[in-house]
Amino acid sequence: MTAAAPTVAEPSLAEIAAAGRAAWPEVDLPDAALAAHLAARRRDDPDGAVHADHAADYYLAAALAQQLPAAMRVFEARLVPEIDVALGRLRLPRGADDEVKQALRVELLVGDGAPRIADYGGRGALAAWLRITATRKALKLVRRAGREETLDELLLEHWPDATPGPAGRHLRATYAAELKRAVTEALGGLPVRQRNLLRQHVLDGLTIDELAGLYRVHRATCARWLADARGDLARGTRRALTASLGLHGDELDSMLRLLDSDIELSLSRLLRAPAPEGA
Repeated sequence: MTAAAPTVAEPSLAEIAAAGRAAWPEVDLPDAALAAHLAARRRDDPDGAVHADHAADYYLAAALAQQLPAAMRVFEARLVPEIDVALGRLRLPRGADDEVKQALRVELLVGDGAPRIADYGGRGALAAWLRITATRKALKLVRRAGREETLDELLLEHWPDATPGPAGRHLRATYAAELKRAVTEALGGLPVRQRNLLRQHVLDGLTIDELAGLYRVHRATCARWLADARGDLARGTRRALTASLGLHGDELDSMLRLLDSDIELSLSRLLRAPAPEGA
């Protein structure tokens, strides 16, 4: 008969809390929240056990799942550099590492229903778990880049069809390719933060409040950032169209007026303006 595998002695709730508070004294996770987090992990993975050597990491992960500001600061200062190490080995295209890190922040710390950091089980080091997670995320994004819906495609897909009159519809059909190039060029010219904000708001569906929490700024600041990104994208699209179409006189004015109206309508619908503060 084959001998049964030895049982791993899991540290108690008190031992996990003590290890976490010793390692991260600035992170104060209530015992009740830690107990609930541990109970959920045991329910989802009854055969798994937190390793005593990684009890402090487990405590930090539980605090991150609760979105405690002090834990978020530890994440940025101590764990994001570990993600940088993993991404640095992949030789990603320029700017892709920033996109991956922002996508990871959303997935790990905000999530859709439950932040993915809650999946960390404490059987290995949290830094190693994050490096593996970052590598998988980066490779997935790179593999899907050629076929996944991008922000410029989404904007064009949802572009308003209410351009008035036959002349407007003719312009739209005639210059569709130029419009796509202009939107793509304008997006590419935005700073990384603006592109990430637009992607997270449009593609990931994050609200103003969720984005403000992710970037750790007041919601009014985040709303202003989004408004600036929307305006810069519209102006950049107009500039790109002006440079590429080579139209003159009334034809140019008519074209820009109709398409610029479409830009504003599309962005207003996709990037829903936040309610005024206090509303």
